[in-house]
Amino acid sequence: MTTPQFSTKVRCFHDGDCPLCKAEVKAMKRLDRDGAIEWVDIVRDQAALDSAGISYKQAMDRIHVIDENRQLQTGARAFLVLWKRLPYYRRLAVLVETLPGLLPLMECAYRLFAYYRLPLTGKRRIDEKN
Repeated sequence: MTTPQFSTKVRCFHDGDCPLCKAEVKAMKRLDRDGAIEWVDIVRDQAALDSAGISYKQAMDRIHVIDENRQLQTGARAFLVLWKRLPYYRRLAVLVETLPGLLPLMECAYRLFAYYRLPLTGKRRIDEKN
């Protein structure tokens, strides 16, 4: 399998204080040997969120990725953008894009995870004013 070449980095906005998110991002960072992804910790870089037009609450509710076309992707589609750039995960991205119904199923699973991740990690949900 050849490694696809991307001309533009994508930006991944993640919660650097979430132990579950940190573990997953750490694993993906190790695989991102080409530096194809700019990893933005939303807890430490509010300015990056502001410049992308993403509120802190939105970023805490769902993963956000700005793809190579400067389009904002969230949830399962955001993971797909990341996986296409990472060894091993590329095969998973092909499966998700090829098998009918897998992306919607993945989105349902992600929504469930996203809803419960803050309480599972001992954090409170962000209220609407943030």
